[in-house]
Amino acid sequence: MKYTKEHQRKEEELRQTSYAFSLWKRLEGKELNENQFAFISQCMTENLEHARHVENERLTFNSIFLALVAGALAFADSFQPMIAIGIYFVLALAGFLSIVLTARWNNAFNRHQFYAQQCYRLLHINLFGKGEALAGERTNPEKIEGIDEIPLYSFRIHKPIPYTKLGELLYKPRTRNLYIAFYWIIQALLIASIIFELFKIF
Repeated sequence: MKYTKEHQRKEEELRQTSYAFSLWKRLEGKELNENQFAFISQCMTENLEHARHVENERLTFNSIFLALVAGALAFADSFQPMIAIGIYFVLALAGFLSIVLTARWNNAFNRHQFYAQQCYRLLHINLFGKGEALAGERTNPEKIEGIDEIPLYSFRIHKPIPYTKLGELLYKPRTRNLYIAFYWIIQALLIASIIFELFKIF
């Protein structure tokens, strides 16, 4: 919990620093001309496409890694124990690297989303104003800071509405945290397989 709060604090500091020395800050409250509008719109689009590319990379790598693990678990018994241990060890090492890669992908995705969101905020206020604040909507995660209405593009989807208390508990973690938890489960399975093969030898 302590490290999570520290991480969130550093992330917020980075966002504030980025905004303080940005073109968004310089253009805040000013009316955009046609060229500025086109430039900011293109920047928003590029950041959203890069974020989507990061998502696709993560999903592709995840699918390949799972296929390798499933194949290893299916055919490892047909090899000698030492060979099976070697296969499991390599996959476990790849699993640790995938955890690091996932953290990097999460960071890249969040940064691109942040940049796209700031571009959207500037365009939204310039075109439509800040809107009118509505009671009960202040805690909606789909809102953007500085805009008093729900944006036309959802940068952060509202969590699923649960049917039960159990569902409320299960829906609470962020998707990026579930990805990391999933990889740790795979790691535990691979390490358990290595231990099982060692028992065969000794």
